[in-house]
Amino acid sequence: ELLQPERIGVKLSEEFQLHPEQSTDAIVIHHPEAKYFNAR
Repeated sequence: ELLQPERIGVKLSEEFQLHPEQSTDAIVIHHPEAKYFNAR
């Protein structure tokens, strides 16, 4: 429910597998004390 895969054409199975198989998902949470950097 949180990811709402159907809005981008991805289906979620009863086992919470994404279809098509090449699909990727992530939940990213930023912490206020974290240090972020760019790799060059």
